[in-house]
Amino acid sequence: MNILICGIGGQGVVYASKLLARQALERGETVHTAETIGMAQRGGSVVSHVRIGGDCHSPLIPKGDADVIIGLEPAETVRNIAYLKTGGTVAVSTRGIAPTTGGNYNPEDMLTYLKGLQIDLIVVDAEEVFRRDGSYRNLNIEMVNAVGHLI
Repeated sequence: MNILICGIGGQGVVYASKLLARQALERGETVHTAETIGMAQRGGSVVSHVRIGGDCHSPLIPKGDADVIIGLEPAETVRNIAYLKTGGTVAVSTRGIAPTTGGNYNPEDMLTYLKGLQIDLIVVDAEEVFRRDGSYRNLNIEMVNAVGHLI
């Protein structure tokens, strides 16, 4: 099972990957993980690769091999869609985070693009999580839960 988690620095991408890895290790699975964090502290892209099972020998998921993409931010999900394999599943949050460089960013455009692809798409309403919890802090956990039945 190849799971790619992507988002923006501060969203808990690495934490979510550690939770998935720990869960798999507790089941006795072999796990490989890797993070590419770039300028994460300044709101930059964060990507975590989680590979579960004995048939992989590298922590990085090749493009076109991700069974699941968990996208904590719509534009980051679009940016990483090439990792999804045919028949894979994408869970994406509705909460967009504008780039620190400014510009006109509309997360709904990214969601519309994803909805137009021939993929299994799960859209998680971030505002509903906020209304329920009073914060977005648990959004990464909600995203992992959205695909939990696949993992």
